[in-house]
Amino acid sequence: MPIDDAFQKALKDMQGLSPYVTAAKSSADYSDGKFKVRFFNRTFLIHYPEVKVEEEGSEQPPERWLQVLLLHYLVTADGVPVSGMWVAYRHLPGTRLFERRFVQMVTTPLVRAFGNDIEGFRKASLSLGGKPMSRTGDAAFRFLALPKISMACILYLGDEEMSPSVNVLFDAAAPHYLPTEDLSLVGSYLSRQMQRYKSQLTGNP
Repeated sequence: MPIDDAFQKALKDMQGLSPYVTAAKSSADYSDGKFKVRFFNRTFLIHYPEVKVEEEGSEQPPERWLQVLLLHYLVTADGVPVSGMWVAYRHLPGTRLFERRFVQMVTTPLVRAFGNDIEGFRKASLSLGGKPMSRTGDAAFRFLALPKISMACILYLGDEEMSPSVNVLFDAAAPHYLPTEDLSLVGSYLSRQMQRYKSQLTGNP
């Protein structure tokens, strides 16, 4: 669906929501006619019932895809508790159409950027609010992408026998808060921001 059509549909889906119920289900704050939602290390305000999305501290309107994603989060949230169980994107429901894109947009670029750069991986993860976690792998970080959507990114350094790899995981409850396609966009955002951080450090675009 074209992004403008998706935005109009999301606006329609927002109509009639009970804001306090939605806030409780999504763990977003709601007061003074605005939802406040954290997305990684950024904060967004969604005005309601006259829906308007803006970023706290910025005069620029958020990218349209991100506005749609935030609205989808509020509409989809059903209040299911975070499970604490990690699953790969391909094991989420309905990912068959999006799995290849997820690999191309998320994990492959991360391997290219950080496959042999564990310190760069750590710094880029911390820049997005990542918290170190105990997992198999050479470095692993947990991210709170949205209030009820946890992610993990794990780096496996290569050796003489194996190439480096990156695994991006979601809490098993994530599909209760965003459609599967949107979760691929969350992963893509994480990947792009980590790559951008490294390019800023190295001076390479």
